[in-house]
Amino acid sequence: MQLIPGFSESSPTDKVLETITESQETLTILSGVGGLCLLAGMALLVISKGTTGWRPLIGGVLLILLNYMVARYADWIFIPVIIATGCISAAWGWRVILSIKKECNNV
Repeated sequence: MQLIPGFSESSPTDKVLETITESQETLTILSGVGGLCLLAGMALLVISKGTTGWRPLIGGVLLILLNYMVARYADWIFIPVIIATGCISAAWGWRVILSIKKECNNV
């Protein structure tokens, strides 16, 4: 059987899994920045004898946790965000349409 040009035998699920795998590799920047914050926080704690350095230390831990949460629960985070932004855009668009109709009736 001959394939139609532009189509492959891979299913849409396979394409989604490939996309997720590729996107998880780009999240390493959060872990990298989090690690640098941890190192800077530890250095500041040692240099200042424990008086400063807590903010970068806590920030580094939060960035690493954020990286884990986004990588693990991306579908639970992004789908509701997409739906919410769609609803907000639709409501804003409706308001603009009503405003335009109101101005056209006043002219």
